[in-house]
Amino acid sequence: MRRWRLALGLFALAACHGGAGPTPDADLAFNRAVPGPVGLKAVPVAGDRELPVFDNATRYLHDRLIAAGLPAGDIHRLSAADHPQGGTAEATSLAAIASRIGGLKPGAGEGCFVFLSSHGHPREGFVLARSQEYLTPAQLDRMLSSGCASVPTIVVVSSCYSGGFAAPPMTRPNRIILTAARSDRASFGCGAGFTYNIFDQCFLGALDGALTWRDVAVRTKGCVATREAAMKQPASEPQAYFGAAVPDMSAPWRGLGSDPGTVRFTAGPGRFSPGAVPLPASDRARYGNILEQYDQAAAPKAFAMSPDGAFSWRDRSASGAHTEGDVRRMALQVCEWYGGACVLYAVDDAVVAPLPSGLAPFHPPILVRTGPLHAANVPFIRDDQRPLIADYIARPSPKALALGVQLPVIEYASAATIGTARDEALRRCRAAASECVVYAEDQTVVLGYRAR
Repeated sequence: MRRWRLALGLFALAACHGGAGPTPDADLAFNRAVPGPVGLKAVPVAGDRELPVFDNATRYLHDRLIAAGLPAGDIHRLSAADHPQGGTAEATSLAAIASRIGGLKPGAGEGCFVFLSSHGHPREGFVLARSQEYLTPAQLDRMLSSGCASVPTIVVVSSCYSGGFAAPPMTRPNRIILTAARSDRASFGCGAGFTYNIFDQCFLGALDGALTWRDVAVRTKGCVATREAAMKQPASEPQAYFGAAVPDMSAPWRGLGSDPGTVRFTAGPGRFSPGAVPLPASDRARYGNILEQYDQAAAPKAFAMSPDGAFSWRDRSASGAHTEGDVRRMALQVCEWYGGACVLYAVDDAVVAPLPSGLAPFHPPILVRTGPLHAANVPFIRDDQRPLIADYIARPSPKALALGVQLPVIEYASAATIGTARDEALRRCRAAASECVVYAEDQTVVLGYRAR
């Protein structure tokens, strides 16, 4: 019997609101010779305590900044919670944000990183619920000009209607700005029972292995589109701005999980239990029988999940003699295709070791979506099937390669045109699998991200 499962949980969405941008000030002077790796001083900010998703994002980010080598003293976390978890954090307010950003004052070879996660208001800006205030783009611009001047500066604003923060006066030459949505669009996933909102989980899941901040932006935007498409939500359209002085600035996590062929798993003290899987309670009840099936399956097996309710698992089954490496890799690849940013939560009966914050670590992305075709990186298949990819590579062009997502099916065709080859490869694949995708045309990977 085939044992593969995927489940998608729908969101209970919370309302978000967002802000507008005033007249720009004069541009700061800046140094165009920005070095590659930059030591960052960081201010992660959670703006609302109604839901834990915002504080969870800043706690996880704190973990990853420490993993990237930032000294704890250079990370100033502001919390909206009554009793913040995970180390020292001070209460969020407009004055606290201004003080912390204003006090960064990076030295030579250093830069600033400000991460903001909360609700947003379409006219007032970023919501600071605890202090009943708003942060506007103009206010943030002045804070950054005071505390960061012309050094490389990264700003991430995760809220509805946050696109106004990627427009003047914020758009300085030394700044990189990522926002969760266009200025007239909501962002999604602030639901009760969830660990993060969509943008935050996609951003946090994009960090490890990203060579540049542009890579982080591309990964995040694609992941957001994947989740919104899967849940049939309107597109939030995350925005990105890269100043002229920092077009290809290195990301600090480039050395963490940069090999897409490597699957990382560190077992913690816990054992897999269907009732303890960190999914929304409604999803645990809804898919309880599937979780039980994983619990009872024989090793080798692996369970990958997105924190908002998508999960997949693989074990040795009638579809082939899956090795330990096969089940880990395939569970993650299928989860990424449906779930965006994923955690390798369990291998056999062991559960992944949590980070210092107590949160489960996102696995670095391993699903290769673009670039030259290499047999070793083709997803959704077992290693013993890779000789078929070598056979495809040897075939004449035009040609197309189709893969089953839920079953390890490989089909390909050569034809007079690439369109005909694509259609024929898909037709053959769909005769054996319920869902198929075109993975490559000629020698180029064309998978991309899921879309509507």
